[in-house]
Amino acid sequence: MKHFFITLYLLGISLFSSAQQEEKAALLITHYGSSDPQTRALTLDVVTREAQEAFPQFTVREAYISPIVRKRLAKEGVYKDSPTDALLKLRAEGYRTIYVQSTTLIEGSEMTSVRRDADKLRPFFKEIKVGNPLLYSVEDCEKVIGILTAEQLRKKEDIVYVGHGNQLPSTATYAMLDFMMKAHGLKNFHVSTIEGYPTLDATLLQLKETRPKSVTLVPLLLVCGNHTKEDIAGVWKTELEKQGYQVNVRMQGLGENKAIRQLYMEHIKAMLKD
Repeated sequence: MKHFFITLYLLGISLFSSAQQEEKAALLITHYGSSDPQTRALTLDVVTREAQEAFPQFTVREAYISPIVRKRLAKEGVYKDSPTDALLKLRAEGYRTIYVQSTTLIEGSEMTSVRRDADKLRPFFKEIKVGNPLLYSVEDCEKVIGILTAEQLRKKEDIVYVGHGNQLPSTATYAMLDFMMKAHGLKNFHVSTIEGYPTLDATLLQLKETRPKSVTLVPLLLVCGNHTKEDIAGVWKTELEKQGYQVNVRMQGLGENKAIRQLYMEHIKAMLKD
């Protein structure tokens, strides 16, 4: 009889432990990444911290999507998990439900990579959900346009938001942003890309129509990193100055804007409700 009660006791502990494991849930924030410590402190680290504050019911972890960034940081003694490694660590720690939110801007190759990693490891979890990037829906674009243009409406200059872009269909998101701004009557606001469409040449044609004296280039990038310093403040600024414009560059990533960061929190909430 004594052995019977001991067996029941151990079985009860086992079942309780299993129930606890099934209830363990985590929120994984995936960033493209940055090798600049100041940039990380102003943007990526803040997003991760605010996610923990907004969703205290979850353990919050972060991962860097870019292998190049992870290698650069490793050489400096800073180690960041890939999304796959972060998910495997969470599984080893007993987490069965995972919510993944990426800070990517569009449904491009980085977002595809995150979704692929989640799908690959899905059989090892009770549930994995992946949230959408910043500019996923028409409503998302409307919200971002409202944030970007709110501070600039009174300034008598043209504003050019420069995103990264790609050679995939998703680069059309930037063209849609540009079109939507014009549809709202914001003729002096433009959206262009470094590696996609709209191109610099396409934006120069728009500037010839509005004929501004000065132009401010604003990175449509989460972090103010090499693309801002080398491409926007370098190549783009030089090309515009050759056309006779007075050019300013705002050295600030989108992740430094609290309203933009809040949109990511809204995406997480939407993922939880779905």
